[in-house]
Amino acid sequence: MRGVGTVLARLGRVSGASVALLYAALSLTDMLFSLAAFTEGVGEGNPLLAWLMPTGLFIPVKLLLTALIACLIAHFYPRKGIQPAAWLALLVTAAVNVYHVWGLKLVSG
Repeated sequence: MRGVGTVLARLGRVSGASVALLYAALSLTDMLFSLAAFTEGVGEGNPLLAWLMPTGLFIPVKLLLTALIACLIAHFYPRKGIQPAAWLALLVTAAVNVYHVWGLKLVSG
């Protein structure tokens, strides 16, 4: 358990702006992978964004949500209770990107 505490302490020293920028980069990469998947006939997994697909608002809403979440991370990151949630958001977004790469390999042969 001591190792986990050490890792969390080190992650806590990273600036909120850095974490926010990393989240934004991962989220925008997710958007690009999603757009590539759409060309292969794959649907959107996020129900809100799937609902917006026919309206043409997928990209603007994705960009707006990404910017909003990144700003929230940057602003609230100095609070110790927020830091694990921010790192979890990074981990989940990175996992979604890995899933995209795997799925695109499957559908594109």
